Amino acid sequence: MKKSALLALSLMAANASAAMILGFGVEADYLAPAATGDFKYNNTAIAFNGTTERGYQIGAYLEHPIPLVPNLRLDYTSDVTFSGSNNNVSLNQLDVTPYYEILDNIVDLDIGVTAKTISGKTKGNTEETFNAVIPMGYVGAAVMVPGTGFNVEGSVKYISFSGDSFTDARIKAALDIVAGLQVHAGYRYEALKLDNRFDIKADANFKGPFVGLGYTF
Repeated sequence: MKKSALLALSLMAANASAAMILGFGVEADYLAPAATGDFKYNNTAIAFNGTTERGYQIGAYLEHPIPLVPNLRLDYTSDVTFSGSNNNVSLNQLDVTPYYEILDNIVDLDIGVTAKTISGKTKGNTEETFNAVIPMGYVGAAVMVPGTGFNVEGSVKYISFSGDSFTDARIKAALDIVAGLQVHAGYRYEALKLDNRFDIKADANFKGPFVGLGYTF
């Protein structure tokens, strides 16, 4: 009987410990980006006019206590159409990021890799679709102000190869409201430079503010 009770208590303690380490969160944002620069896919060329567009971005992450197995983050950016010079391009993005948590205290630090899938459609004299998968390095960090529920978070995804490069950076300020719910506001900056890779030639920036809600378990 005593052995059974001890076993039950041990299992409960293990479950409680795992629960303290296991983490899951989701977020959804309204995004207002604008594009500047030039973009060309095959024969459709676009000189962006800097008009602010509208879209959304959602994200989710899972952190667990299993050694050597990376945590996982998913990010999706909705189909956003950027126009200019009588042509336009619609882009959406899906990022899959396995990462390791290096620090987890007042300061959080994550390091990993991202597989970014970009799907798009150009509209001009003809309509064409394209897809590209781009591997990127990932670094994420957060600084929390103890006792306030306020924190500042940022992340950078980046790759550079043979003169081509892609940067996807975000920074945001977040405030806990109640029971894991938080509000946040931030800014996202993307810079794409390609010289006829994936049949794309581009030297363009996509940037703008976002606001949204998040929930952590």
